[in-house]
Amino acid sequence: MLKHKKSRRRHTGPFRVIHEDEDIVVVDKDAGLLTVPIPKSNARNLKELLDRYLEKRRGRALQVHRIDRYTSGLVVFARNPDARERLVTQFRARTPERLYLAIVRGVVEADKGTLRHQLDLTRDGFRQKVVPRGGTEAITHYHVRERLANLTLVEVRLETGLKNQIRVQFQAAGHPLMGDRHYEGAEAGERLLSRQALHAWRLSFLHPRTGRSVGFESPLAADLAYLWNRMREPPPPVSKAPPVAPRVIEAPVLRVPDIEEPDTW
Repeated sequence: MLKHKKSRRRHTGPFRVIHEDEDIVVVDKDAGLLTVPIPKSNARNLKELLDRYLEKRRGRALQVHRIDRYTSGLVVFARNPDARERLVTQFRARTPERLYLAIVRGVVEADKGTLRHQLDLTRDGFRQKVVPRGGTEAITHYHVRERLANLTLVEVRLETGLKNQIRVQFQAAGHPLMGDRHYEGAEAGERLLSRQALHAWRLSFLHPRTGRSVGFESPLAADLAYLWNRMREPPPPVSKAPPVAPRVIEAPVLRVPDIEEPDTW
């Protein structure tokens, strides 16, 4: 059985280095951090931060794949062109195992299932949309981990890897991700979470040098874990004050001074 290496903090800031060798570096990133630079933007991104981190080792980070800006969890970068080529080949062949944890709205009734949609990337906000035909096939497998009254924690396995795939497919299935304002307008009013409830939990692939299977694991991000535990807890019981016996208040006794009656005339 493949043993997944768990996340450990080896760098301060918006990412943790889980594993590093001469060919790869596996990172656990925070939500809100771009994975790679985007055109016409000066926003911080993981690749440039990793390049600075690797400067002392005379190395740099080469992109293999990426996860959404407001998704937390695992990303692997290559450290040399040969390793990158081997890893990219695996991702294009869909052989790496990519598992996510997501909190979705509503109660997902089936314990497990597969979502299949045709997706088309639009220019309107760079959104994916489900189309009846002519799109790119998206396949997502899921397994329910826990159900609450109006939320479900699901483990998700990607078979394909399209942009925003998990988010758009669950929204199309009637179970949008909690906090995902981009694909579900009603989430704009969510106050407990400021990003989509999605975490890249496990990642495994063949090491580009040894050919052996390696696996890594990142525990559910702190904000999502706190949210789920809070939603799981039953509301505190409404305390009923014991009945209060009526108080008898005695009226003060008024002392009226004696008044002498006048003499009769």
